[in-house]
Amino acid sequence: MNPIRAEAIRTLYLQMRNSAAAAVVVTLYMIGTAAPYTPWPTIAGWALVQAATQVWRELLIRAWRRHQHEDTTLDRWANAYTLYMVVTGSLWGSTIFLFAHPDEPATVALTLCCLYGVSGGSVPANAYNPPGLYALVGFMFAPVVVRLLATGQFEYILLGVASGLFALTMFAFCRVQARTIDDGFRIRFENRALLDALTVQKAQAEDARHKAELASLAKSQFLAAASHDLRQPLYALALFSASLDELKLNADSRAVVNNIQDSIGAMESLFDGLLDLSKLEAGVVQPRLGPTSVDAMFDRLSQYFHPIALDRKLDLRFRSNGEWVVSDSALLEQVLANLVSNALRCTVSGGVLVAARARSSQIRFEVWDTGAGIAQKDLERIFEEFVQLGNPERDRRKGLGLGLSIARRSGALIGAAISVTSRRGRGSRFTFSQPVSPPAGPQTAPMGAMVNIDTLKIQLARPLDLPVLIIDDDRDVRAALSDLLRRWGVRFDAVADGEAALALLAEGTHYGLVLADYRLTNGYNGLDLIVAITARHPEPLPACMLITGDFSPTLMSDAKARGIPVIQKPLRPAQLRTLLGLPAA
Repeated sequence: MNPIRAEAIRTLYLQMRNSAAAAVVVTLYMIGTAAPYTPWPTIAGWALVQAATQVWRELLIRAWRRHQHEDTTLDRWANAYTLYMVVTGSLWGSTIFLFAHPDEPATVALTLCCLYGVSGGSVPANAYNPPGLYALVGFMFAPVVVRLLATGQFEYILLGVASGLFALTMFAFCRVQARTIDDGFRIRFENRALLDALTVQKAQAEDARHKAELASLAKSQFLAAASHDLRQPLYALALFSASLDELKLNADSRAVVNNIQDSIGAMESLFDGLLDLSKLEAGVVQPRLGPTSVDAMFDRLSQYFHPIALDRKLDLRFRSNGEWVVSDSALLEQVLANLVSNALRCTVSGGVLVAARARSSQIRFEVWDTGAGIAQKDLERIFEEFVQLGNPERDRRKGLGLGLSIARRSGALIGAAISVTSRRGRGSRFTFSQPVSPPAGPQTAPMGAMVNIDTLKIQLARPLDLPVLIIDDDRDVRAALSDLLRRWGVRFDAVADGEAALALLAEGTHYGLVLADYRLTNGYNGLDLIVAITARHPEPLPACMLITGDFSPTLMSDAKARGIPVIQKPLRPAQLRTLLGLPAA
């Protein structure tokens, strides 16, 4: 067994016990939701078998820890774990027959909610041994697909197909994470080898530097790919959940769907935060300093945050007086956006003030709130990842504890050292400074800044009587978008690549809106394809936009130069309705 694979198996067993609590919680959830609809003997039998599998896992862990393991013996332990996952997946898959009753749609929704959660939550742990994930998810969702297709009812058949596609998405997600883990272990081993080599002879220092540069480039490339590939399953899942929301459901089922959508939103927020941290740690984000208008930036922040403040009945004010600073406009806006978001989240009554004040050759930015305040001992701790002082119950609706950490790291790139003062019961003040700059020309929103969908809809101004053209090479995303647009009564065509899209134009089809992914096959990327479409499409030209998970500055710059709007994945269903000119759901 190669050392990377060996290290992955060792790590797998070291962290196996971490998922025990989650397994107990999900098991209790399944028992509780099944109780009103399923006989207790059936529930008790299933629960006993589930308990037996947990005992099996504990025995497996203890057997592992009693021995020292050579690399040559690890395949046997990996196979033992995979066998355990086969049994576990079969046990979870049996719930679709035991607890899901097609004549009670709520039971189907409750059961699937649990299975989706179990499979999605198992991906990170099983990325160390992908066959275990394949066994778990495969044996879990094969019965689901068979059961739902066998009903012969259109809604359940559609849900069965969607569940099968979701399982395939989990497979793909696991493969991406497994590659990430392998890359991490590989870099660790390479770094050890480099350090040993540097102690042997000085001549190898240049080779070490070259390899370090390659490793940094590989990490940058991986992050670019990850922001696309890892967003795809979340993107598809959000769209599938929106389709589920369109079904005729009773109140209980509707509540379950809402909970699913809340969980998806939390996953998206967590992913965005973790990806931002990864980009900062990897050195992918490089500041581009230049004159930045404070007034223009405050206008954009006000446009974004005022609806949130109004919804929470808070007073949000921005004060500036034509100041200009030398900064990276996108990073500066991200720092302030995170500070304002944190202030609004922590304020129950009163308001938030965002001000820019001239101090000699500096402009000092201040974000005041009238929240509960922060204890002196916690003033530094709040900038650590996942720290939330006022959220002991870990309510995801109160944030994830990443905003201030991202703000401090982003601020460090532009020389903005964030400090905080606070009084308990009175509120807090966050401050940092940027150098004064002479005024420059008119400012537009920085690349990578927040996109206002309502404004973008006005700019697109698509002919509402023409269909939509979707180009995305991801099968799950196409299927999810197609199902959602069909339910909304929107005419559309969905294709996988540029050749198919141009073939539709050649047949004389006209479109009002074109939504193109950036990464496409058969020689086209999304930007080039949009240019080709607008060159061949008769008047009136369709509104075109790029939807991507990439964060490459080159891509953003190229899109801006061509005047093509860009929205980062995932494009949420509510945003899609706004772009299509449809009323809110």
